[in-house]
Amino acid sequence: MENKIILGVDNGNAYTKSSEGFSCQSGFTKSDVESITKQNLLIYQGVYYSIGNNRSSVQLDKTRNQDAFILSLAAIADAINKAGIEPKADVLLGVGLPIIYYGKMKHKFREYFIRDNIKFSFNGSDYAVNIVDCRVYPQGYAAFINIYKDYKNVSVANVIDIGGYTTDFFIVENGIINTASCYSLPNGTITLFASIQQELLKININLTEKQIQDIILGKQPVLFDADINKMIEIKAREYVENLLTKILEYGFEFRNPTIIVGGGGMMLKKYIESSDRVKYIENLDQFANARGYKILLEQELRR
Repeated sequence: MENKIILGVDNGNAYTKSSEGFSCQSGFTKSDVESITKQNLLIYQGVYYSIGNNRSSVQLDKTRNQDAFILSLAAIADAINKAGIEPKADVLLGVGLPIIYYGKMKHKFREYFIRDNIKFSFNGSDYAVNIVDCRVYPQGYAAFINIYKDYKNVSVANVIDIGGYTTDFFIVENGIINTASCYSLPNGTITLFASIQQELLKININLTEKQIQDIILGKQPVLFDADINKMIEIKAREYVENLLTKILEYGFEFRNPTIIVGGGGMMLKKYIESSDRVKYIENLDQFANARGYKILLEQELRR
């Protein structure tokens, strides 16, 4: 094919994001019959997937089923549309894994995506693509690559990537990752949502993760009394303080600059910034990892 797309996709447990700004909740409704709307509808191998209308259960090994691949097809269609090219393309994909799984699973994750003659429909348009190559990069460090030039002369900085299921953190020294400082905790924002939902169920209130997220972000989409919002804010603040305490236990020093990465970091930004523990913070948005995957992939292709 003449068209070529180079794309970074961040297959998070909470959200799937792309280097081109695509974002959807990491889940779908699957059906053998067409739904009433084509919006976010993906059709692949005769099956109908309504993309992003829920979140699938946490998956440590995303190669065990088609979910991450299906969600990535939606990101690929979005990238093709934004590039304004014919819907037939060869795709070079950059993806990532949490640091602790990177060495063990990167080859398997790479092979999972590489496929030829993929035909699908998304939002009513047909696509034919080959994923001709895929490269896998460490999550968090890929996000840091976006600002590498700003920190290449900084002796020590912390990087904390708060995702849906894991929180990954490590130290960079003059812009180079200290591999002995890489840790991952199963304390992503999904655990925060679950603890809030359990608390709310005690008073017979059932909120979705999206509703809780909007309240944390101050969007106030749900008309509950102020006590409910206050309880959610208290739980969010406790989550941040507990997370920072755990990271300190691994020997990190928060007087050094701290770079906060990931959708969880964006959602909890005001709580992190108001904490007395962290002295200097730089926040990267939820697309930073996906952009980093694309940057690293482009660097590899130029060699």
